Amino acid sequence: MAVWTRAMEARPATSAISIRRLALLVVLPLLLLGAVHLFSQQYGTAMPPQVLRLAEARLLPGDALDPAQIPGALLDPQLPAPAASAIVSRPLEATATPTPMPSTAPTTPVTSLAPGHVVALPVQIHDTDAPGPLWFALDFRLDRPAQVPYWLVIQHRPAASIYLDGQLIATSGPGVGYVSEDEDDLAQRGLLLAGRRLQVSIPPALLPAGPHRLSLRLARPGFEGAGLSAPLLGPASQIRALQEGRRFWQVARVTTTLAGLVIGAFMLMVWLALRQEWLYGVTGVFCLCTALLLSPYLLNGALFPAPWWRVALDVADVLSKALLLFLVARLSGLTAGWAERMAAAYLGLGLVIDAAAAMLGWSWTDFHHPWPWWALGSRFVVLVAAAALAARAALASGRRAHLAAACAVALSGWVWLYVSAFALVMSRQMSVVDINVVGHAVLIAIAGVALQRRFVGSLRDQAMARVRLEQALDARTRELQDRWEDLQDSERQRSAAQERERLLQEMHDGLGSQLVTARLCAERGVPSQALVGQLDECIREMRLTVDALAVTDGDLTLLLANLRHRMAPRLQDAGLELDWQLTDVPLLPTLRGTGGRELIRIVQEALSNIIHHAGATRVRFSTRVDAARGQVLLSIVDNGCGMAVDLRQGNGLRGMRRRAERIRAAIDWRPPEDAAVEGGTELLLRLPLHADA
Repeated sequence: MAVWTRAMEARPATSAISIRRLALLVVLPLLLLGAVHLFSQQYGTAMPPQVLRLAEARLLPGDALDPAQIPGALLDPQLPAPAASAIVSRPLEATATPTPMPSTAPTTPVTSLAPGHVVALPVQIHDTDAPGPLWFALDFRLDRPAQVPYWLVIQHRPAASIYLDGQLIATSGPGVGYVSEDEDDLAQRGLLLAGRRLQVSIPPALLPAGPHRLSLRLARPGFEGAGLSAPLLGPASQIRALQEGRRFWQVARVTTTLAGLVIGAFMLMVWLALRQEWLYGVTGVFCLCTALLLSPYLLNGALFPAPWWRVALDVADVLSKALLLFLVARLSGLTAGWAERMAAAYLGLGLVIDAAAAMLGWSWTDFHHPWPWWALGSRFVVLVAAAALAARAALASGRRAHLAAACAVALSGWVWLYVSAFALVMSRQMSVVDINVVGHAVLIAIAGVALQRRFVGSLRDQAMARVRLEQALDARTRELQDRWEDLQDSERQRSAAQERERLLQEMHDGLGSQLVTARLCAERGVPSQALVGQLDECIREMRLTVDALAVTDGDLTLLLANLRHRMAPRLQDAGLELDWQLTDVPLLPTLRGTGGRELIRIVQEALSNIIHHAGATRVRFSTRVDAARGQVLLSIVDNGCGMAVDLRQGNGLRGMRRRAERIRAAIDWRPPEDAAVEGGTELLLRLPLHADA
């Protein structure tokens, strides 16, 4: 019962939090849109009261250079001039160019170039529609004479000459002033893809109260066509303020476009490097499409000939909307298969329908045709679905990142709806197209933040993984070090035990057996001289063992010299002459430690065999280095009776072989190769120069 009560108390609290979050997601984007609207009207998009925007122009017949030869180029003071309001704010005719689409490029419909026809500005004219120069007349009226200098701001392409009431006030061309080559040099005019901006200062004396006429002559269009914006005329201070405000929006467009290009290119490069991170590639394409949609506000001319430029922009618009819904569905963390299917369906239909509309030149503002309803309606549905899905994810998770993303998607949708309504549907005389950059900017910003969070998260995960790996490696290293030390201790103990066993065995077999023999001799009463000789042999054996243990650096020459010193009396008593032919040899690693004792035992056993069995009178010791095989050769040659083959299998020789194997040496008995030695036997011991040999 208590658990049920706590659950019932927790449910209203959770519902209240969800309601507050939902209200925040609905109200905050609207408040932001209102703030952007007020900011845009106060800073840059609202037309100052005394600034005239000449939104219509009348085509004049003829292409002469002198405006006096063009009917209608000069204002006839005897005829009444039309009112300024009729020129500035009159509704557009059916053949006029519509207002630019807020999320796509300005459309370029077929413009009638019949003399006397009135067209809306701005206008784009194909080179095939205008075989020669074009004259335009723009009428306006001033209620009171100008008191300060006025500025006339106009963008055009190609070169132009501007007349005010028949008086030349400005020219433009590739050089300084107007030259006739502007009409004929097609190669030079073909470079003018971005158009020109002309700002003319008009003194107050040229602008009395009453009607006025601007006559403008455009040179013959090149392959890039011709273009003319809606001129702005007003006091210099107000035009300057308007330009500063519009410069802010221009900077915002440029910044947003460059950010979209950089982020999109970076994400695509990440996807190309890590193909499994395909979501980076999708986000990169979305950012690049968004940047492309802002390019018409930055370029005065199309990058591709008609109608391919509009096709590219309409396709980019459809692709960006579909990818937005897809990314929201993927990144929301919710199971939203319907959203992905909806994005795929819209993408398939939109690409076909909108591309066909762009190819056929259907107008965005002709609502007698069904295509504008499809274009606006489909985009509205997709944006609503994306905003709803983002809001659902934000309500479900409650994370600030999801709340910010949902607000950004909602704000982008509200901006699109606001601009589309005022720029296309209601066509009010209020500049709202500039606000459209806000919708694109927030989406690119969210993509950039998502990239930053994912990138930083990847770096943090890598750092944590590196720390964990280092900790595991340190622990494993300590464990292996402990095991190695244990193994070293065990190996030292085992080596010490083996060494003790060998020493004990050596003492038992050598010194011990000789001491036992001496004791038996003493018990039997042998002469003292024989007993002394036996004891001397025991002392000599002990000293040989000590000498072998004292030489631990692997010096072969020193080991043999000690042996010669200890064995000299015995060899002399046996009548053996020593021929000592040792050369300098390097230190041998295999003779270090107990290896020297093994070598001494081998040589001692060989001398004992020579003394007792060979009947020799001379023994030669020699050493040499075989660098090619990495060996040091020790040769012991006697001139005795030689060694029978069956004697080579005796216990003494087998013991010598075992000792040689312990120091990784090879031992062999053979007849002497020296012709000066008759008969006898040569013991050849091959010692490795290196420890790994």
